[in-house]
Amino acid sequence: MPWRLIGTSNDSELNVALLSPKVVTIGRDEGCTHVLVQKQVSRRHVEIHWAPGIGHQEGHWRIRDCGSTAGTFVNGMKLTAHQEVRLNHRDVFEIRPWKFQVVGPSSDNTIGLVPQTLAAESEIEGEYEALSDAQSTANLAQGLLVKLVEASQTLHKATDEESVGVAAVESLSVATGFANLAFLKGADWRSPEVVAHRGAILGSQGELEISRSLLKRSMNGIYILKGGVSSGTLGASLESLDIRQAICVPVDAGTMFYGWLYLDNRTGSATESPAKEVAGFAKAVASMLGLALSNIQRSQMQQRVDLENKLKFDGLMRALIEAIDAKDPYTRGHSDRVSKFAMLLAQAAKLSDEEIKQAEVGGLLHDIGKIGIPEKILCKPTHLDPEEFAQIQQHPRIGHKILKDNIPQVRDLLPGMFEHHERWDGSGYPDNLKGEQISQLGRILCIADCFDAMTSARFYRPARSISEARAEIKRCLGTQFDPKLGEIFLSIPESELLPLIGTAPQPVAQ
Repeated sequence: MPWRLIGTSNDSELNVALLSPKVVTIGRDEGCTHVLVQKQVSRRHVEIHWAPGIGHQEGHWRIRDCGSTAGTFVNGMKLTAHQEVRLNHRDVFEIRPWKFQVVGPSSDNTIGLVPQTLAAESEIEGEYEALSDAQSTANLAQGLLVKLVEASQTLHKATDEESVGVAAVESLSVATGFANLAFLKGADWRSPEVVAHRGAILGSQGELEISRSLLKRSMNGIYILKGGVSSGTLGASLESLDIRQAICVPVDAGTMFYGWLYLDNRTGSATESPAKEVAGFAKAVASMLGLALSNIQRSQMQQRVDLENKLKFDGLMRALIEAIDAKDPYTRGHSDRVSKFAMLLAQAAKLSDEEIKQAEVGGLLHDIGKIGIPEKILCKPTHLDPEEFAQIQQHPRIGHKILKDNIPQVRDLLPGMFEHHERWDGSGYPDNLKGEQISQLGRILCIADCFDAMTSARFYRPARSISEARAEIKRCLGTQFDPKLGEIFLSIPESELLPLIGTAPQPVAQ
């Protein structure tokens, strides 16, 4: 069965199928693929498109807000204008007053808003009672209040959707005496998903054995099926399952509807429970469950947005590095190797995880400024003259300006990247900083950069061996290199350095 979205607005439903690579637009404009007539909807509100997989990443559908006035909400989080995110299974997005829910996996890259076709149940003619929130709270007995506090503590400890659902169902089971209980998730009462359950909720083949009519009736409030109903007036499921007592409570938070807490007793179950008291307890648990699910969804959405931002950042950085490599093919891979050497040094120095990550990223970006240096200088097959070397010395400033003005995520790395050619004795560039005036990251990158430069060939000289490069670093401790960090680098086993050494190009004979 393909993915599908269920779109609802009051009593209306909208059917939309997404077929890769077709782009679907939703809005008030007649030119949109699907038109919503409500005034809150912008003329072109959202765009949904298929993003093909890259490498090991699977393809997926993405939703983008098109600069709408009222906004687009995904799992309760409002997208900024023109922001886009991935659509995952179970996501809910809102184009208010419309709400769409993703309800299933796809094997053929399709999403549809066509509700699943199920046999309609008979309308239930038994005695029902709709219970208000105020009534449900008033009916909580003292014993149930104690159980509610315990339930609150249990729900608070749960960290994901399944564990929260299990905690809610277990709390209901302990407190209410009902035999069959479930947390059912979804927006479609005809095909809910069982997140957690106890008792006779699922049949021998895994089929759902409850009254869906109860779910339908309780979309907007608590419903209680009273005991003692004549069997001749029951709906099909109630009659076949011999349900004698049932309570169904919607689980929601704000505008987000998550599903239902469902409880029933059937013939042969324990004695009937006080319905109004149980309903009040179930409503309180449902409120806590809705809040917990809202917090989990919000956290998951933030993680998803953070991951997407990281992927965009990584892609941008990789593009910049490849641009440098394209300008100077004989130093291709230099930034990757400096990054790895810097990480090794930071780890050997027992720095924090954050500082190790800074060493890794700083190594990747340290030469970004070379993008502003003419290729005839970068690729010159002989030693540089003083004027050319003066231009090369500008690359830390150029890189600093590029990143400072355009990529705020690397603000903490800027000092180290700016200072990777400074020397411990103050004879480096661009600012002749000395000793600990140079940031720790700058001193780490200086060692990593010089080690890779020495162990890589240039047009005008062959690569040095690891032992020769180590000897040079030792000779320059206290002049070019931080003596403490230099000693730590020299303590790294050669076996860890050797796999990172680049393949050296053949220098041109002079």
